[in-house]
Amino acid sequence: MTPTSAHGRVDKVIQIVAASPVSWEDAAQNAVSEAAKSIRDLSAARVLERDLTMANDAPLYRIKLQVAFQVDRGRANPTGGAVQVRRYLIVANRTLANTKLTDFITTHADNQAEFHVIVPQTAPSVLHADPATGLIGPGAHTLVAESRAAAREEGEHRLATFREALGDLGHQVTGEVILGDPTTAARTVMARSIFDEVIISTLPAGASRWLKLDLPSRLQRVCNLPVTTLVQHESD
Repeated sequence: MTPTSAHGRVDKVIQIVAASPVSWEDAAQNAVSEAAKSIRDLSAARVLERDLTMANDAPLYRIKLQVAFQVDRGRANPTGGAVQVRRYLIVANRTLANTKLTDFITTHADNQAEFHVIVPQTAPSVLHADPATGLIGPGAHTLVAESRAAAREEGEHRLATFREALGDLGHQVTGEVILGDPTTAARTVMARSIFDEVIISTLPAGASRWLKLDLPSRLQRVCNLPVTTLVQHESD
């Protein structure tokens, strides 16, 4: 859905669901903050639904928002003219700090480009029963929650280090950690933003699980965009 405003610009409208243990207002703020990680020019947000559930005997406030943002990605250059911004979606994890990726961003940053990095982190989501009893005890829930929290923390650290290093070079990028496989992560971000090209940073063949799964072809089908693969060793 892409309504046109009275000023002739085109907005894209998406729906976001968020939750908070504090309040519906806090859940709405979480939704907008999360969307702002990969969306520029947010123009409006409207509450569609809200409900209250119980999780571990505590209230959980859930809200569904309709968010609108401008599709036109034109920017003004120093002379006052309009230029078209090219947006890159970067998919990286263990090779996030490699020189090929940094060089790519440095090379394209001066050409009116924007970069959004997603760090897919695989984390357990299935509860395993005790082999002796066949039952799922409370410890299983705790183990999954702790493992997912550790995976997110690891990804956030890598992303923060990468963004800080780019900041020292004068480059600004947005980014987020998404728990799940890279294809699902890319699909999640593509549902709420617009990009022109996908960049995959990964390990060499033989060491890269992503290449074994033919991630470049998968993302090309899912995103319907050009896909560039940067291959480099983790320690480079």
